Order: sequence, then structure tokens, then C-alpha cells
Amino acid sequence: MSVIRSIGEGEWEAAARLWNAAVPHDPFSAEDFRKRDAEQRGWGFATFTLVALDGPELVGLTSVYQNPGMYHPHRFSLECAVAPARQGRGVGRALWNALHRELTQLGAQGVRTLAREDHPVAPGFLTRRGFTPGRRYFLSALDLGTFDAAPYAALEERLGARGYRVRSLAELRRAGTPDLNARLHALMNGVRGDVPRSEPATPLSRQVFEEAVIGDPGLIPEAYLVAEDRDGAWVGQTSLFRTEASPDLLTGLTGVVRSARGQGVATLLKLRAIREAQALGAPHIRTDNESGNAPMLAINDRLGFVREPASVSYGLEF
Repeated sequence: MSVIRSIGEGEWEAAARLWNAAVPHDPFSAEDFRKRDAEQRGWGFATFTLVALDGPELVGLTSVYQNPGMYHPHRFSLECAVAPARQGRGVGRALWNALHRELTQLGAQGVRTLAREDHPVAPGFLTRRGFTPGRRYFLSALDLGTFDAAPYAALEERLGARGYRVRSLAELRRAGTPDLNARLHALMNGVRGDVPRSEPATPLSRQVFEEAVIGDPGLIPEAYLVAEDRDGAWVGQTSLFRTEASPDLLTGLTGVVRSARGQGVATLLKLRAIREAQALGAPHIRTDNESGNAPMLAINDRLGFVREPASVSYGLEF
């Protein structure tokens, strides 16, 4: 029978190895786990990670945290992973029983998690515990070695003639742009409100934005990109991040203000991000999109992103 307890500071590396073996499509490094845990505590959010041990071996883990972009003091996000060789042998059940007690003590009103629709265990495990499936999300990857930007030359020329240009965070910093972080923060909150999601969006605080986005050590300043119109207004953004868990680059939020949508600005931003990623020698760019976000999915499909099986958002009300 597994022993369930809080994770120890020296166990993040083992937790990351277990996670990547069980959830290879969404790799996480030990530093990714540490950073999220420290951020959550620094923002005053409720968070905890439990591990399942069989003797000295870590065979399962579950993390509970709160999403700052969909924040509610009594609603939580959940991740759970069991070593592939131990799945179906009671480890997940023991973890669930322990974390359910913790969530009840925290006064949880609801909890939400993602599970791949093709996973042999997770959908049934969640359904049996009262979780209800909801929105679907697609992870997609672009092979940078085969990408051809030639078909987009006319779009780039047309937008350039209209006065649009793309500027990087690195460039904006070198230029000494006044109130840079404040403007980037306002742009982020201005474009993210329309992004489909499983819970209502909440504005990102300035602290969260500066620590979790601008201050992320994996952020690539040359690939944090802003679209600017002929009047100097910022009308769109995208970004790329590194992770120790994979050589692939991860996409942050891509969004365009309502007044500039439908003109190709998001595609322009993605083309520039692709060039930056190619210059860095990355093999792939990875992104994820909710199934109802038809415009962004269409852009990614045209660019050549290949979708993986969908992940389903499962929610449980307490």
C-alpha cells in the first residue's frame, strides 16, 4: 500500500521524472514545479503537492494550485500522475482520497483537471469520482525544419504597407520604451479576455504578470513580440518560452485586440516567432488551443501545426 505525504524539497527531480514518464506530451522540469510552487505561495494562493511512495520509490504525485488567470479563492486546478507501471493498482485512488481531504479542509467549491481523451485510465478514473467532461484542448506542434514561410510573403508585405510592424521585448528594452511593463501588462489583459476557457477569465495582476510572464527565466526576450500599428498603438502579442524539460519551445498567449482582428496580425506575429525559433535551432514550437477557438486553430492549421489527441477539461463541484 502506498504511503501518501507532502513532497519533500529534495524530491522535485524525482517528481519531474515521474511526470514526464506518465505525461510525455506535457513535459515539466523540476525547476518548473519549484517555480510554480514558489509563485503560488508568494501570491498568497493555496497550493500543495502530495506524493505516493512505495518504499523509497516515488510512484505517483498530485499537485493542486490556483490559476491566476481564472482566479477564485475556492476553486482549484489539479494535476495527477502515476508511474506507468503502477497505473491501475490503487496509487491514483490513494492520492485522490488524500487530496480530497485536503481540498475539503480548504473549503473547495470546485476543482478542474485535464486528461487526454486517449489515456487508457484517466477518463474513467475521473468519471467514477464524479468529474464531468467539458471543453477540449488541442496540443499542436510545428516542425521548424520543414516550415516554409514563402507563401506568407504577400501577407507580410501587405501588412507592412498598412503600417504594421513587429517589435520584440528585447528591442523595446534597448529603445528605453517608457512604461514598458505597464503597457505590456495592459496589452496582455486587453487581448486575453476573449480567449475561450473552462472558467471565467480574471485580470492578471501586475505582480503576477511581472513575476510569471516577464520574470519567467524561460521567456525569450527576442521572441516576446508586440504588433504595432501605424499610429504606434500596440494591437497584438505572442511569446515563446524555453523549458528544461524539452528542446521544443512553448507558445505563450497569442492575441490581437478586437479592432485589429481579421487582418492577419496574429499570423504576422507567429511568422516572426517562427523565425526567432528557427534562429535558435529549436526543433518544434508547441502550442495549445481550446477547441472553440476556431480562428486561432485555423491559423495554426494553415501554418502546419499538427494536432495531438485532445485533452478534456474535467470539473468536479464540491
